[in-house]
Amino acid sequence: MPDVDSCPRARRGRPAAAAAVLAVLLSLFASLLTLTGASPAVAADAECAPLTLASFGDPGAAVGTAAVPPQDSACFTVTAPAAGLYLVSLKDSANAYTQMYAEDGTELDCYDERFLESGRCQVPAPGSYTLKVVNSGWADPENTSVTVVPLAAATQGCFESAGTAWDQPTVSRTSASSLEVDCQAFEGKPGERVRLTSGTKVYGGTVAWITDASGTRICPRVTEDNEDTRSCVLPGEGPYRVISQVTDAGSGYPAEYAVKVRSLSDPQGCRSASVRPFGTLEDLDFQANPCFAFTVDKAGPHLVHNTDGQSASPVLVYDAAGKIACRASDPCRLPAAGTYTAALDDTYPFHDFKDDLIVLDRTYDTGCVAIGTGLYQGELSTVGQYDCLKLDAPQGARIAALTPTAGSGVDVDVEVFDADGTAQCNATELAAGDCALTGTAPYRALVHTEDTGDDATGPYTIAFHRTDEANDCPVLPAGSFAADGAKATLTTGDGVFSQCLSIPADAHTGAEVFQLIATSGGVPARFSVLDATGKKICDRTATTNGWTACGLTPGRAHTVLVTGRNQAATYTLTRRDVTATASSAGCARTTAAKVGGPSLSAPYGEPGTLTCHQVTTDAAGDVVHVNVRDALGTANLAVFDGDGGAECSFSNRSCAVTGSTTHQVLVQTPATLKAAPDYHLDALRIATANGPAPECTKVPSVSYGYGPVTGTLDEQHSAVCAVLPTAGFDRFGLEITDTTGAATTAVAALYNSGWTNGCSLSTSGTQCSAGGSSSAASPSLFLLSLPEKASSTSYSAKLTCSSTLCGPDKVSVTAVSPSTGVAGSKVKLTVTGTALGPDTEVRLTQSGRTLTATTDSVAADNRSVTATVDLTGTAAGTWNVSVFTRCCEYPRGTFTVTQPQLTNTAAPKVTGMAKVGAKVTAAPGSWSAAPSSYTYEWKADGQAISGATASTYTIPAPVLGKKLTVTVTVLRSGWQSGSETLGGGDRREGRRAQVDQATGDQRDREDRKDAEGVQGDVEHQSDVVCVPVVREWQGDQRGNQVLAGAEVGTAEQEDHREGDRAPHWSQRRFGGKQGDEGGREVSRRG
Repeated sequence: MPDVDSCPRARRGRPAAAAAVLAVLLSLFASLLTLTGASPAVAADAECAPLTLASFGDPGAAVGTAAVPPQDSACFTVTAPAAGLYLVSLKDSANAYTQMYAEDGTELDCYDERFLESGRCQVPAPGSYTLKVVNSGWADPENTSVTVVPLAAATQGCFESAGTAWDQPTVSRTSASSLEVDCQAFEGKPGERVRLTSGTKVYGGTVAWITDASGTRICPRVTEDNEDTRSCVLPGEGPYRVISQVTDAGSGYPAEYAVKVRSLSDPQGCRSASVRPFGTLEDLDFQANPCFAFTVDKAGPHLVHNTDGQSASPVLVYDAAGKIACRASDPCRLPAAGTYTAALDDTYPFHDFKDDLIVLDRTYDTGCVAIGTGLYQGELSTVGQYDCLKLDAPQGARIAALTPTAGSGVDVDVEVFDADGTAQCNATELAAGDCALTGTAPYRALVHTEDTGDDATGPYTIAFHRTDEANDCPVLPAGSFAADGAKATLTTGDGVFSQCLSIPADAHTGAEVFQLIATSGGVPARFSVLDATGKKICDRTATTNGWTACGLTPGRAHTVLVTGRNQAATYTLTRRDVTATASSAGCARTTAAKVGGPSLSAPYGEPGTLTCHQVTTDAAGDVVHVNVRDALGTANLAVFDGDGGAECSFSNRSCAVTGSTTHQVLVQTPATLKAAPDYHLDALRIATANGPAPECTKVPSVSYGYGPVTGTLDEQHSAVCAVLPTAGFDRFGLEITDTTGAATTAVAALYNSGWTNGCSLSTSGTQCSAGGSSSAASPSLFLLSLPEKASSTSYSAKLTCSSTLCGPDKVSVTAVSPSTGVAGSKVKLTVTGTALGPDTEVRLTQSGRTLTATTDSVAADNRSVTATVDLTGTAAGTWNVSVFTRCCEYPRGTFTVTQPQLTNTAAPKVTGMAKVGAKVTAAPGSWSAAPSSYTYEWKADGQAISGATASTYTIPAPVLGKKLTVTVTVLRSGWQSGSETLGGGDRREGRRAQVDQATGDQRDREDRKDAEGVQGDVEHQSDVVCVPVVREWQGDQRGNQVLAGAEVGTAEQEDHREGDRAPHWSQRRFGGKQGDEGGREVSRRG
């Protein structure tokens, strides 16, 4: 390669600049080679710092450091003494990674595919290798530290071999940094199953694996039998080691950690435990050794727990082969008799807790106490204790085990098991009285607690009842919604925390509402209702004022179990009919009103009071909208049908009900809220079996939504409704305002075909859904009612389609009309089709020009829109028509722009003396636009007069006696020409004037001139032509002939003398009204 000095010197700026660019390109190319992992053999000769191999333990000075620029790399030379696995560790790196190359440039495989770990480099032979650290970041340099540790057994620093017994102490060690790699040998035997546990003493992270002389992982990542991933059957011949790294130290380095290996298949040093009797735990011995060996004489469900005197919990149990027999859960189902190992230390190696093991067999009677029904009092004296109560109940019986809701003593859980240890009932079922004994007798109730510390010990009380047989509980009478209705009074305290009540078989309806109220003491209590077979019908969680509806079994007696605390308190329990006969229990009857009818006003009492309204309809197919409103917005409702089935859940939300002629509406303000003095009940018939109510507006389309609609509501006119042609998947955004500015607004409901209200409040406002199951047509009913807290409102409501299109119609365009328009005008176009909206545009295109007509109006059914196109400045011609709406363009033929027609706006007229030799003049009149030029054509008896093309015409003798007309034609560029044809004056009109004003010789002269022509003044317009009508000629006293009986009219003039026929005028109009294309006027001689 030539030396730099041998290059010719640059003579001008341009060659020098080219050389600089070349240098930059070469530099970039070198960087590219680095980033793409070019091998040392390919890259330029680089100076790689030597890196000493580190041993196990603190690497000390065997650490390579480098500040690697972004998109660059640093390299080190490593000398490997032997082939094998080498661990490359990189410290505190965000964007850096390592690569190792052989002398020939071959990159070594440094990634373990099985465990998805990098830095595990397989060195093929002794020799020199290049280690490269690459910074893949784009901005910041990487200040890295790197070590290379041979993992073979020959590497120095491995800790002395340790045993696998459980009773040896945990050895705590420290790690200097994340680059430190440690090695711990242990005394494992081939085929032995061992468990590896590692970790830092405080928060941090470690990596550890079992290996042999090779340093590779010899235990599978996932075992075939899904065993604990920390256990391993040792393969090969050994010797065995654990290699570990502390990868993260929460409290910084040096970090305290531990690694230990314990045998599972040959556990040594474990403490002994045995199956204990139920009851008080005797001879507990708390030690730090986490391993226990215990023996059972049969397979079955056991309880295997550890306890430290403060708490107790299940533990992991291994069988004789070291495999998991049961995980840390209850019950521990041991598969066979034999010896098992329980490990209490789990995944944490520093197990310095002192504890003991509890093993119980759920099938044992040892320690069990036989009991009957009634109260049982016991005591848990040690943490982890289980008491066993042997029940006096046969197979098939139903029982209850009631415990106080809270208070003094231990909060115990009760579970019942059969003779085989199979679970029969849990604590919840027993508390509700719904425990059926179906397994093999005898049955045992096991009593324990999940509490810890001092809360885990102390006395407890349980009340046992048979719920499937007759009892001597007091009768709970049928109550009423009236204030003086019957009820039961219950008390607790002085050792009593529960009560039972009975309901005779013939003294109840099919559905009743039960309400429990604490009248003193303020202590919550719960209750459950069971029929004569012991089957639970309903229950209510602990409350001081709560109710629930129960469907009672016809013809059967029932038992009510009430459970509170052993504290002084008083309660009332009431049951009331909520079926069609509820009116006899004080449920006030009212008839459903039509939509737009009045609401029902009713007073309200104390919070927590239940009131009832029985809403009646004419037919079961009627649909009734129900809502309750009050000034505070605290009243809720629930609705039940004629059989007492729930129709609307308890809430302050409206609902629609159908299927019964009676609907029982319960109204209550919760006891924890303030009640308004009165409330309003809306019960409106919104539909019948034949369809929506006639009061509902039928909306033709909801393609783009509905509204806005406006109006007013008050208590005499409480709601309005509309039937919407929606599709099943339709969703709308709802906007409601009060037009007077009030804060409270009308409340909306959108009912689907199943009469479910699809309106709900979300973070983006109120949303309403049609609630169908497909995109097919699914009409819905939209209802607006009064606000919750106001008795009147002026509303404006609008539904906006949330999707591209709502309703069943799809967008289509049928036609655009008209297809022609006059240039310079504005033409209103009508687009027809389906689902047309306000975004519809009509575009006329021609040779790169576009005329756009946006929508002026949309028909209510969205089947037509109008749009106005402005043809001002548009030349005549043919344009392509396209309609744009929603997503698409719909080409729809052509549109012809025609030239405008010049039309007459003020009639032309003819002036002058109508006589031979006289000149008459045609004035053009006024036109719809200013003409650029005029032409004239004079005719006699319809024949064009040669050369008579000026606005003036001198009448020659040959025209005497002929019909004289003139046609005015107007011209303008870009317009259709216009013309008007009209006539001139009449000789006889002038003659009569002359005759009327002449005497004596003058008349003679006039008579003589009659043969030559008649002179007279002419002013002739197109709309009015005055033509004299001559009846007869006669002589005067001097023998002169004069015109007698002359009249002015619009009729044609008669001949007055043979051979003496002067020009005269008449008018006829042709064509349409003024302004019509092609219209013209003609005035002619009659």
